[in-house]
Amino acid sequence: MKLSEIFSAFQRKPALAGDGGADQSSLARTGPAVRSIPGQGPGALGERLPDPPPLERAEDVIDISREAGFVLAASKYDPHKMTLTELQDMAAEMREGGAIGAADYALLMRGPDGGGYRYADADAPRDVIAEWQLRLTDSMAKPDLRAIGANTRALNILGRVAAARGQL
Repeated sequence: MKLSEIFSAFQRKPALAGDGGADQSSLARTGPAVRSIPGQGPGALGERLPDPPPLERAEDVIDISREAGFVLAASKYDPHKMTLTELQDMAAEMREGGAIGAADYALLMRGPDGGGYRYADADAPRDVIAEWQLRLTDSMAKPDLRAIGANTRALNILGRVAAARGQL
């Protein structure tokens, strides 16, 4: 085989669809793809898919920032004087508003000891930040890195609420 024959194969232009050449590929001859009904062959067309919903909405959608979620919580709750019910309500509102995620919500609901909050009087206000700080001190003395991370995260959330409350 001569080199000129090899080069000429690369220099030939491929036949384009619709130019009448006899060397067209099978895809070029079939035309655009259409949806067919399974089991009835390629010629049986199925139902048309429904039109997508309109882009306009009849109601307004308001998304608040994460920081606004902390400010809203601070306007209602004080982490230094909080009942168990208020803590649960605050965590639920912050979770629904997107200020905290599911893991942070679960962390706040488990409490500093990890087994939930066990109070003789659930309606008595408590300093939740002080309880988490005591737990952090115990975790640092052991040292328990996982507990230190969880306690720090809870204190970060509660501290942001307390700081936002101080600015109101």
